Amino acid sequence: MNREKNLVKRTDGFNYFFGFHDICCWNRKGDRLAALRTKDITTPPAHHIRCDVGFVNADREFIKLGETAAYNYPQGARQQFIGETDLLIVNDLVDGQWGSRVYDTDHLRLISSHQFPVHVISREGEAFGLDYARLFRLGAYGYNGGVKDQYANIPAPDRTGILRHNVFNGASKLILSIKEVANFHLKENISSNHYITHLVLSPDEKRIAFLHRFKLKDGGETTRLMTIGTGGEGLRCLATGFLSHFDWKSDKEIVIYGRFKSGVEKFRNSLLYKMLPSGMLYSGKRLIKQFVLQNKNAGAVTNSLFDWHIFTDEEKIAHSFMAPGVITEDGHPMFCPVNRDWMICDNYPDKNGVRALFLFQHSMQRKIILGTYQMINARPDVHKVMDAIGLVDKAVLKKGSVEEFVFTRSGLHCDLHPRWMFDGSMVCFDSIHEGYRSIYGYDVSQFINN
Repeated sequence: MNREKNLVKRTDGFNYFFGFHDICCWNRKGDRLAALRTKDITTPPAHHIRCDVGFVNADREFIKLGETAAYNYPQGARQQFIGETDLLIVNDLVDGQWGSRVYDTDHLRLISSHQFPVHVISREGEAFGLDYARLFRLGAYGYNGGVKDQYANIPAPDRTGILRHNVFNGASKLILSIKEVANFHLKENISSNHYITHLVLSPDEKRIAFLHRFKLKDGGETTRLMTIGTGGEGLRCLATGFLSHFDWKSDKEIVIYGRFKSGVEKFRNSLLYKMLPSGMLYSGKRLIKQFVLQNKNAGAVTNSLFDWHIFTDEEKIAHSFMAPGVITEDGHPMFCPVNRDWMICDNYPDKNGVRALFLFQHSMQRKIILGTYQMINARPDVHKVMDAIGLVDKAVLKKGSVEEFVFTRSGLHCDLHPRWMFDGSMVCFDSIHEGYRSIYGYDVSQFINN
């Protein structure tokens, strides 16, 4: 039997969620949990549907601080406490553009607004943000609020990228442009629509890991795992391929799930690929995918190159495998802040719609299942959400069904996205297994402290 507990008292039919797996959602004392609240999770966010911003106190009560238009269900509004303080920063629409606001959770008031958004923030208040309008247009985790991508016609713009700003003194700087990333050790004429996503600070807060993604002329997309110093120095590319979720295992190691150095990547870097027309490449890719799918459905065993990899963030990059034969599928990892031998993770729904929450201890190569959680079968009404996809690039929508795109962007699609408390005693996760969306906690101190 699962031993999780609902961390929020549900009132008036509300749903509660946090978002992604890459930041802690509690304050340092562990008595306030940043959260978002909404009644309707059946459709993706739209520009006219705002979401409540607040925190859950020690009595499991949601305390509302304000509202935001800058949220999505997978990553929330990037709400997080700043360092040792009880100041909560959250993204919002500020003067017609994506920015951020800082709330004082002691006195329940807004204390400042900023023209720049935040994705991650240091203990000293240095915030690092992304171009969420571009992310939304390209089908990534952006915000739907009527803010258009100013550089939609530029494959790799030089005026947007990773922007650093200090929430206390207002200083700001573009530390890395998309153009700089696109020009870094990348062959010409193979890509378009470059963007940067998934910023994660290293434990010592000296470097940032991120994903550089770009569209290819065969209709696919390639990902590069990259790092850069928080001042904009020392750009590195650690791996290229089909790369997914990741976290820092230490100040010098990053764990990521995916595939790299495969035949697909080698072909895409070849002279033949550059010479072939897009139409032929696109058709060929569809035939290959159809063949693989047919064999998979027929029960054929394929030699998958997908695995959990460890890369060192150094000039001479080393590679190893994290959990060969132990963790065999993609999920959302986060390493324990006080003991990085331990990782919390989940996986995607199995054929019965069940997700698993588990701990992994790297030194012992052991996996501990904490619980399993059922998704629900409800689906959004596509006809009601056309305004939620109006600014999405048409090529993105053509890659799959609109129905599936809308579902994965709605609150009905609920990955667990587990996250640690700062002292390592508890993890929390979003789930929908009780028929509504809420935030649940699991005491893991018995494992971490032994």
